[in-house]
Amino acid sequence: MTAPTLPPTAPERQPGAADRPATRRLTGALAGARSRLRAAGSGRSSAPWVVGPLAALWAAAIGLAIAAVPMLIVWMATPSSGLTWLESLRVAGLLWVVAHGAPVVIGVVTYSLVPWGLALIPLLLLGYAGGWAARRSGAVEPRQTLLLVLSGAASYAVLVAIVGAVVGRSGSSVSLVPAIGYALVLAVLGLGWGAVRFARREADVVALPSWLDVVLRSGIAAAVALVGVGAVAAAASLLLHVDDAVTMTQSLHTGLWGGLGLLLLGLAYAPVLAVWGTAYAVGAGVVIAPAVTVSPFIAVTAPTQLPPFPLLAALPQTASPIAWALPLTGILAGILAGIMIGRRARQEPRLVRLVMAVGAAAVAGVALAAAAFLAAGSLGDLRLAHIGPSPLTLGVLTAVLVVLGAVPSAVMPAPPARPQLAVAEPAEAEEPAGTLDENL
Repeated sequence: MTAPTLPPTAPERQPGAADRPATRRLTGALAGARSRLRAAGSGRSSAPWVVGPLAALWAAAIGLAIAAVPMLIVWMATPSSGLTWLESLRVAGLLWVVAHGAPVVIGVVTYSLVPWGLALIPLLLLGYAGGWAARRSGAVEPRQTLLLVLSGAASYAVLVAIVGAVVGRSGSSVSLVPAIGYALVLAVLGLGWGAVRFARREADVVALPSWLDVVLRSGIAAAVALVGVGAVAAAASLLLHVDDAVTMTQSLHTGLWGGLGLLLLGLAYAPVLAVWGTAYAVGAGVVIAPAVTVSPFIAVTAPTQLPPFPLLAALPQTASPIAWALPLTGILAGILAGIMIGRRARQEPRLVRLVMAVGAAAVAGVALAAAAFLAAGSLGDLRLAHIGPSPLTLGVLTAVLVVLGAVPSAVMPAPPARPQLAVAEPAEAEEPAGTLDENL
């Protein structure tokens, strides 16, 4: 006689157990719909050579608006100045073109020492526009990205040339050829930065070789460290000569709005002053007249009449004995680069690390030579036809000093790894306790 068989009972329902498959199905459906929408959007995407000029037009329009709004506010706030709204827009367009590195010709004098701090605004706008254009066109391949950047940069340079031609007058005009060249380079950097960032997020981009990545990072780190030292040195010198800066400001009789404009112009020239401080610290010096160079090894003997600009008060008139030790900062920057190479390439032979240190010094030298080229120019007549550091001198001295610090710190043996305490894993089953003798 067998026991009666009971009917099977339904399994006990766990709270939330029936909801998980439904949630997974809903999440999968949403993910599928999103992928289909992305695929459909990529199918309707515009060509790179179409969205590139559109991105350039957007960046130019926003940049002009940013320059025009303050000038219109000044026009409305100072009705007694005699400045018309058309003249305010012309000055705004002139400032926008100058922000791209365009020299301005007033009479027969060319002013080419550009306030590169203003270039940050169009550079950021171009970076955002490049990312939008790449996303709109789906440009992830190198050929598509290159086409987008080149078409957008060419269109942007044309827009800068048009605005420069419109805002020019008989008394003040813009040098169009340098303006087109600088705007083209700036647009390539900005649009390329935005487009490459999008491509790296959406697709597998071929990365740089590891050795080249280490060399570039180490050299740029050394250059940035030197520019930081130069900025600190320039700020300290300006604080020491703050009385001269205040006297220059008071002699201009600018008023409220003029003082605000002078402050903004000083902030725009801050990157130029930082590069000058770097040239002084390295020992290359800064040329302020045909026969006058400000350097820690050369005392300023000839009197030089500089424009009454407050930031120029930071130029030292005498060489302090402490300034002789400033070139050691180049060696310290080289040590920083060598340590980075030693940590990232510790498995490489010493000869390879030595070559990488020399390459990092070359990168730092080229970077600061380019910065010196941008921080030099003209501020007036023949007496101030060229002012600023020498790119060749600053680049060579930077490379030499960085090599002296990078090579020893890169080839020195890496410190051994610190021993770590081994932590015993807990036993799966507890063993029975033994006698006292056995435990001991």
